Amino acid sequence: MNKFKLACLLVSLIFSLAIFGALINQPIVAAQEEKIELNSKYPIRPGPADISFMFDVELLYSGGEEQRTFELSVEGPDGWLVSILQSAYEGTEISAIRLDPTKAYPETIAVAASAPYWLFPEPGDYTITLKAASGDIEDSIDLTARITARYDFLVQTETDQLNIKATAGKESHLTVIITNLGTAPFNQITFRSVKPKAIAGEAWSVTFNPDKIENLNPWDEREVEVVIKPPPKTIAGDYMTTLEFNSDPTTSIEPPALEIRVTVGTSTKWGWIGAGIVIAVIVGLFVSFRYLGRR
Repeated sequence: MNKFKLACLLVSLIFSLAIFGALINQPIVAAQEEKIELNSKYPIRPGPADISFMFDVELLYSGGEEQRTFELSVEGPDGWLVSILQSAYEGTEISAIRLDPTKAYPETIAVAASAPYWLFPEPGDYTITLKAASGDIEDSIDLTARITARYDFLVQTETDQLNIKATAGKESHLTVIITNLGTAPFNQITFRSVKPKAIAGEAWSVTFNPDKIENLNPWDEREVEVVIKPPPKTIAGDYMTTLEFNSDPTTSIEPPALEIRVTVGTSTKWGWIGAGIVIAVIVGLFVSFRYLGRR
C-alpha cells in the first residue's frame, strides 16, 4: 500500500513539473517571435511650411537567426516631398536596410518631409507613414509634421534708396513697397512716423496713401505712397524721419522700420528773390560807377 502511494506521489510530481515547465517555456517562445519594431523618440515636429521636417526613426529586428534585408517605403500628404535618408546628417537616400537580430540596440535612419509651401498649406497636422517589410514581417510608424504659421513682411522703397530731397513748405513723395514673406495672410498692416522736431511751432507732415493695408496674402505686395512736407521755415539741411510698420497678427520677429534721410533745400522762390537782389546790387554799382566816372 505504501509503495502504491509512493508511486502515485511520483506520478503527480512528474505531471506537475511537466505543467510548470510548459508554463515557463510559453513566454520564452513568445519572446523569440521574429519581428521588427519601428520607434521614434520625437514623432511630432512643429514648424512653418517652408522648412524641411526631419524625423529620426529606430528599427529593431529580433527573433531571427541571421541578418535580413527590409524594404523601406514612405508616404506623405499629396504634393509633399518625402524621402528616407541614411541619417539626419547624411543626405544619402536609401530604400532598404539590412538588420542583424543579434544586436541588442536598434539602427537609426531619418525621414525628411517638405510641404509645398508655395501652395500655402493650412496650419495643422500632416501625417507621414514609414513602413519596413521583409516577407510577412513588417511594421510601420506614423510621423506628424505640425505646420505653424510664420508672420513676416519686407518693407523697402521703390528705388531701394533711403533718402529723399525736399523743399521747405512743399510736399515730396516716396513710394514704399510692402511684401508678405510669411506663410499666412496678414489681416492688417498699419503705419506711423517719427518726425523731426517742429520748427517755429509748425510740425512736419508725414501722410500715407493708403493709410493701412488689409488682407495681404503670402508673397503678395502692395505700394504705399508716403508724402513728406517740411515746415515752411525749415532751415536747409538733413533731417531723419522714421517710418514704422505694425501688423495683425504680429510678426514672428521685430517689425520692420525705415530710416529716411530728408535733405531740405531752399525754396526756389527765395532763390529767385536772392538772385534778384544780387542783380539789383550789381546794376546799382554799375550805374553808380558810370555816374561817378562822368563827373
